[in-house]
Amino acid sequence: MKYGIQTYYLIAPTEASTNLAKFCGMRYGAEEELKGNFNEYFTRIRSNNFGKEAKRRILIGTFARMAGFRDAYYIKALKVRTLIIEEYRKAFKKFDVLVSPTVPILPPRFSEINKLTIMQNYMIDILTVGPNLAGLPHLSVNAGFSKKLPVGIMFTANHFEENKLFNIGKRVESIN
Repeated sequence: MKYGIQTYYLIAPTEASTNLAKFCGMRYGAEEELKGNFNEYFTRIRSNNFGKEAKRRILIGTFARMAGFRDAYYIKALKVRTLIIEEYRKAFKKFDVLVSPTVPILPPRFSEINKLTIMQNYMIDILTVGPNLAGLPHLSVNAGFSKKLPVGIMFTANHFEENKLFNIGKRVESIN
């Protein structure tokens, strides 16, 4: 995909910010006794239950959606998102399903996770960003092992064509 990491930095954090907003402890997520005002309660819930990366994406996304920055970042990002959707539409005129690795590297060991840089964290899920931004159904299944670590293969289908993914997923899993 030709839009690269800049698009990811603009859109993905705004998605994280809006999608994770519901995990406030009132209806979804961890619950605690309501102490103080709502802002104090939400801050405590999210501080105690979100990891560094989730917090980072929420902050960047909230910043990008703020009134003063909406036109500079968010509106432009939405335009790029539209271009991404159009590229996928072109691809699905030629292909029923798109195939890619789920992540560009072997999974890090638990001891290696805290050593990853911010950029390495973003790049691990870069291949899942396009389908997520376009709202496309996609499925990751185990394609085997390399160096005793699982390797995922991701299948992406056009909108409302989840059945293709389920059929392919069943076939791949029956091979392994």
